[in-house]
Formats: sequence, C-alpha cells, structure tokens
Amino acid sequence: MSVLVAALSLGVPAAAKLRPGKVPLGTFRPWKPSDGRVAWRSGGIRIQIEPAPCATPPQTEGCRFDPQNNQPLVTVHAPGLPIYRVLGDRQSSRYRVAVVRFERGDARPGVVIENQSGGSSGDVREQLLFPRGRRFRQTWLPGYLQGALPDRLKDLSGDGRIDFVLGDGAFAYAFGCNACTPRPAIVLTVRHGRPIDASRLPDYAAAFRPDLPVFRKRCFDRAQRYRNGSCAAYVATAARMGLYAAAWRQMLRHYNREGIDIWQDCTVPPAQWNGGGCPSGKQTHYATFPQSLAAFLRKTGYSR
Repeated sequence: MSVLVAALSLGVPAAAKLRPGKVPLGTFRPWKPSDGRVAWRSGGIRIQIEPAPCATPPQTEGCRFDPQNNQPLVTVHAPGLPIYRVLGDRQSSRYRVAVVRFERGDARPGVVIENQSGGSSGDVREQLLFPRGRRFRQTWLPGYLQGALPDRLKDLSGDGRIDFVLGDGAFAYAFGCNACTPRPAIVLTVRHGRPIDASRLPDYAAAFRPDLPVFRKRCFDRAQRYRNGSCAAYVATAARMGLYAAAWRQMLRHYNREGIDIWQDCTVPPAQWNGGGCPSGKQTHYATFPQSLAAFLRKTGYSR
C-alpha cells in the first residue's frame, strides 16, 4: 500500500457498519461521487467505494468546486488477504466496478475499475487489480481507450479469459471533426496476469464483424461529405479481419477527393513541442487522403 493510500484510509469508518448488497460475478456496479460511500459483495469479495477525502492531496476539481472529491477510494476485502485500498483516476467523474476471474485458472477473483472521464470523445481508463500471492497488484489496460465496456464482462474467444472491447482513441479528430471518424474496436485480454492487445489475433476477428458493414456503408455514401473518417475506420476494421487489401481497393473508389480531412503527422514526439504544437518544419504534408491514411494505419499498427 502506498503512503498516500494509507493516509487516505485514516478516519474511514469500520466496514462492518455498512450493509452491502450483492452483485453477480463479472457484472459492473456503477458509482458516482454524489453516491457517497457504497459497499457490496461479489464473487466472495467485498467492495467499498467512496470519495477520497479532500483533506489529502492531490485535490481534484471536485474538491475545489463541489461538496466532495470526484476521485474514488476503493477498498477491497478478499478472504485470506490483507485489506487493499487504491485510488481511481483523478480526472474521471463516473465509475463502474466489477469483480471477475480474469483467467480460468485463477484461484482468486480480481477487480476491474472503469474510470469514465466522459467528454465528447468518451475517454475511459480501465484499472485492473490482480490477486498475486498475499496482495493485490494494480495495472491498467494499455492504449488510448474510449467508449464503455458492456455491463457484464465475457469471454469472447472461448479460451477462458475475460475480454475487453473498447474504441481506439487514436482516431479521435484524426480525419476531421470528432464525430466524423468512428472508433474501430480494440480487443484486450489478460494472459498470465498481464493485459495485452489481442486485436491482431485471429481468435478475435468476430469482435470486429458487427462494425464492418456500418463503417462501409458510411464510407460508400457519397452524400456524406465528411465520410473519409468512416473510410479510415472501415479499412482499419477490415485489417483486423484479414481483409485489408480488398477494403483498401474499395476505399479508393469511394473516398472524398476534395482534399479535406487529411491527417498530418509530426515527426518529433510531443515532448519536443514546447507547448506550441508541432514545431515548424516537423509536420508531414500528405497531399491526398489515401497517402495520409496509409501513413496513419502504419503508425497505429493496422498495417505494415
């Protein structure tokens, strides 16, 4: 337990004073800071969540403008393990918590904390608590993720592991306005206690199938001026299903050739931008949407 979380635990009333309900294993229980302190049981584990005390830094916007902190303090009571306390994401405002068995062979359940910061893009961070030995270990699902997980987590591939499907935030504002570019799915799972991006694995191709005709229809619709974002999502999704070449050929026949919505890259990392955007002379100058899309898909790992 960190010094900060240990300090936050001081003054918290005894857990025995709360009367927790029950939530099925693998099912999310939503919570927002205005709910106050809430507790429930799931899979033999007792979860308590409450606003972290504002008296202990770092303070969030909730501490400055609202009656309570918007950052949660989650307390996990698991049989045979010491009490574990952890803070959620301090930039979020809504949360969901689920107790799950990440892998079929897990002797003990773990915990998923979904931190939803919202906004027009629906940014989300997924916090995972793994029971390892005599304590829990914290990690996060990798990537820039958007959207929300289903209310009940499932094994999509049949391999006994819980899977997570969210939107790829790398596409946000890449090809025009935020709403102009749908987010292709990202599939993540857990292997031997480590979260991985499983999007390229053939066992998960079915997870992309529902989106493909939706993105294709929007890409092919010539009445939609800002359809190039949908074309980008269509080709990216097809790539996950092993259909990249065919989708690319179809995109070339249907994309908007007006020269709008062309993504440009910066050849130096954001750490070298000095707060003023991409430095002069360091930005790419793709002339067409296909050139831009090809570079974007290579950079984001959808093609080689």
